[in-house]
Amino acid sequence: MNLKSITITKLLLCIVIAFTASFSSAETAYYEVRPVLTVNFGDARRVRFIQTQVTLRVRDKVNVPIVDKHRDAIRHTVIMMFAEQDEATLRSSEARDEFLMLMTKAIQNLLRKETGNPMIDRVLLTSFIIQP
Repeated sequence: MNLKSITITKLLLCIVIAFTASFSSAETAYYEVRPVLTVNFGDARRVRFIQTQVTLRVRDKVNVPIVDKHRDAIRHTVIMMFAEQDEATLRSSEARDEFLMLMTKAIQNLLRKETGNPMIDRVLLTSFIIQP
């Protein structure tokens, strides 16, 4: 290899490192949907309640203020999705995990529609109490 090709190789390597660093610098952040949600669910014969704290894992901490701007729409989506669930889904950890994946996709679609970016990659329940 001659000096010119070594210099070009080093330059390309520096560009790749800088490009990779710009993408890996995004820090994950967590956004709590406040206040704690109390939601009724179930059929018309017996209304039951759950109380839960929902936390969103935001892909980049710079997006937290944007997510906060849409908190009312996010809160509405979460409440409506919980209200549509039956007791078996909410009591089963496997079904609840699947439900949380659906909720993640619903909130991502909402944020994508409003901002062009899904911004979150996971919905977490940091507390979950279901009426016996």
